[in-house]
Amino acid sequence: MAETLKPLPQRNPPTPQPRIDAGSLLALAMLFSFALIPRLWILGFWIFSYGLDEAFSSWLIVAAGFFLAPWTTLLYAWMWAINSEAVAGWEWFVVGVGFVLDFVFLGIAARLAR
Repeated sequence: MAETLKPLPQRNPPTPQPRIDAGSLLALAMLFSFALIPRLWILGFWIFSYGLDEAFSSWLIVAAGFFLAPWTTLLYAWMWAINSEAVAGWEWFVVGVGFVLDFVFLGIAARLAR
């Protein structure tokens, strides 16, 4: 009567570690950098230029734009600095591109948060 030996049951079986592939890491780095770049430019405008003071009537608008819509805020201030009087003509197209970029990055961030 040969009895076969069975392995002892484990109390806490090892859980597989989640793997982060290079594509996910690259996507996360790009999202972080695209969220950081306009904010750094806005800070640069604020420190080294007078463009934000002239483009926006209140610092509250700039603060809200800094957190909620940084690309739109940056591109509006940039287009204002080009003309120095108003945003007009083709400059609104550039501001619109910033608006679309803000929505794209908000959507990506919301999807990653799930």
